[in-house]
Amino acid sequence: MNIVKKVRKHGLRRSAQIASVIAAEAFAKWMTRNAPAFENPTLSELAEVEKDLVELGVRVADYAPDADKFKAFQAANYFPHDYHGGRTGTVWDEKLLEHWVAAERLGLKEYKNQDVYIDVAAGGSPWAKSLRDVFGMSAFAIDLSLEGSAYRDLPYYRIENATATSFGDASVKGASLQCAFEMFMGDDDTNFLKEFARILKPGGKIVILPLYMHTHYCAYSTPTYYGRGNSDLLAKEYVCRDWNGIPSARFYDASTLKRRVLDPIENLGMQYQLFALRNKTDFGNNIYCHFILEIIK
Repeated sequence: MNIVKKVRKHGLRRSAQIASVIAAEAFAKWMTRNAPAFENPTLSELAEVEKDLVELGVRVADYAPDADKFKAFQAANYFPHDYHGGRTGTVWDEKLLEHWVAAERLGLKEYKNQDVYIDVAAGGSPWAKSLRDVFGMSAFAIDLSLEGSAYRDLPYYRIENATATSFGDASVKGASLQCAFEMFMGDDDTNFLKEFARILKPGGKIVILPLYMHTHYCAYSTPTYYGRGNSDLLAKEYVCRDWNGIPSARFYDASTLKRRVLDPIENLGMQYQLFALRNKTDFGNNIYCHFILEIIK
């Protein structure tokens, strides 16, 4: 699209704003050209992480769900054709897998109409709306911002901080975080656990996936945020040039996960199960989910 067409589409003021953002991002990439680049853990490194967890007394259970059931979930069309780049995009299978696994682990099909489920850090996801429309479920979506979301005017899509929600004590049966927990900066990972220990019913459950881990405690920021103090000081900070707009994404190592997440879960009177997805190749292209954390009150 040439400049004239862009101006006609967006208007002069908006076009100028877009151009300014693009220029800032390009400059930030140039400024961080020598910064250490983030690399996802390899399969052998994930195996090393599992070994480290076991040495700390953390059991990692095998998880290999039924691929045919996932295909049925995909065919149900709970998500619009353009969700996360659509069916031909690189993350379509991964994103649907995350929601399906969370639904399976939570047992959402057994929820009664009054049972409350929260899609945490949902952004523009249609998941809560689909659960209400199809199953009549009391599903909610919360995020710090709903800007740009097609569902922001729905009353059950709420602008809320997941570390301090408006839900009552012991009022929520289940919650899930799909590709979101890593964005909880500072102490908000632990603060999230405290809040959900409050609002979960006894027997209630949270599913976090993927639970991002690495051989060392680290985080990545996209170029415009790199080096601005958004990452934990104890984490090695990398730059990720593949995305934009991410202040910090946290990757635990085994000892940090235990200290910041697993021990607090138990100290709050809850329990956890940690799973490793063993049959990734059964679910489509570019599946990167490996660790899945389940928290039970």
